[in-house]
Amino acid sequence: MVSLCSIRGKCTLLKHVANVRDLGGIVGAGGKHVVKGRLYRGGHLRDMDENDSKAFRDELGIRHIIDLRSPSELEEKPDIVPEGVDYVYLPSLTNEQNPSINRHNRNAELSRIMKVEGGAIGHLSSLYRTMITQEMAIKSHREVLLKLLENKGGFYWHCTQGKDRTGVTSAVVLMALGVSDEDIINDYLNEARSLKIRNWFLTTLVGVIKFNMKAKSSLSALMNAKRPCMEAALDEVKQVYGNADNYIRDGIGISEEQIKSLREIYLA
Repeated sequence: MVSLCSIRGKCTLLKHVANVRDLGGIVGAGGKHVVKGRLYRGGHLRDMDENDSKAFRDELGIRHIIDLRSPSELEEKPDIVPEGVDYVYLPSLTNEQNPSINRHNRNAELSRIMKVEGGAIGHLSSLYRTMITQEMAIKSHREVLLKLLENKGGFYWHCTQGKDRTGVTSAVVLMALGVSDEDIINDYLNEARSLKIRNWFLTTLVGVIKFNMKAKSSLSALMNAKRPCMEAALDEVKQVYGNADNYIRDGIGISEEQIKSLREIYLA
């Protein structure tokens, strides 16, 4: 299957799904590259129309959806699952830890996060560290990697916007494939331009309505990928486990043989 995403990995084929990217092309272990058209990341699938569903299954070749969202998000916006595509639910955070902000909790959450040391970036950095060591997240990461070992078609994992939980899960997959920290960070920061524009309008609107630039800045940090957040996750790996290989093997519980198999399947 040849990926129909651009050379930078961003996919414009799906019109009603945000932030879709193919991890193909990233350099992994031994100088080999992640194969294209097999590993995709992005936002939720609630708004897919018939054309999106067909492209998702038939043109992108995706056969597995991995939903990382918290239960409350799943209830509010259940995915549209194309016929013939497998769906697996593997939440990596609880409802209480869920970083999503919606119209029901926006004011309260922004007020709370603005009081956290380091503001929104401090809040998210702490959350990213949690997604490395928390038992629920580790279980989710392990099940994702085991699912990839099945080697049956393309895989797509997502949270709501395709940034935080999707970003950390993508980092874990890339760690298993021997990708460098810097390339993991670069993939994380490679958000779709359309998403950045949408987020700019939303955060500016909040700033105007609330007459509060601190609220605007906090919401911007929550909605857009920020380098310190992924750096915090990678630092947590080093602090707790020493390096990425130890984390995948000892932290998540993926054997050397399974790591070898993942690299044989997804690197070329």
